[in-house]
Amino acid sequence: LVALSTGGGNLHLAPSKESMEAQQRQAATQATSIMDLLMGQLISSWNVSHVIHKLRFGPEYPNAIYQLDNVQKDITDTYGMYQYYFQVVPTTYKFMNGTTINTNQYSVTEHLRHVDFGQVRGLPGVFFFYEVSPLHVVITESYRKGWISFFTSVCAVVGGVVTVMGMLDQYLFRTKRGPGGLAQ
Repeated sequence: LVALSTGGGNLHLAPSKESMEAQQRQAATQATSIMDLLMGQLISSWNVSHVIHKLRFGPEYPNAIYQLDNVQKDITDTYGMYQYYFQVVPTTYKFMNGTTINTNQYSVTEHLRHVDFGQVRGLPGVFFFYEVSPLHVVITESYRKGWISFFTSVCAVVGGVVTVMGMLDQYLFRTKRGPGGLAQ
């Protein structure tokens, strides 16, 4: 469980800058210390393949769709930068009994970028970026109307159409007969 700020932010799962600098020192010269050697091996074998078992931005609610549940990403390039961009939408779910759940929904876009070792423009890792939407969604639970209600509604529509057509027929019949009542 990670608490997030309400405005937006990010979460990085990547080697530290110091680890990358140790790798670069080891590549530029022979390993000067055992730590440089270990860090160099760690970065060169950094694998960004990952599995997201469950990802939520609040309590669960009925019939919710979570796009990243049980997602597995296998990356063969050891210097991959996998990025997820989330749009988090505050949501209130109202049950028929009056209780509510304040939670969040999200949409996600993902992107894999390959970075070269020693490049200044990125680290291998998995990165999560999120921003909170200014919109708020309210989902209200309700009963489905049965067949009787549907049938009644259809009868009302058909009855209304028949009534309007009857009025139109009378109007056209009277205008065709003329003012004296005789057919022209």
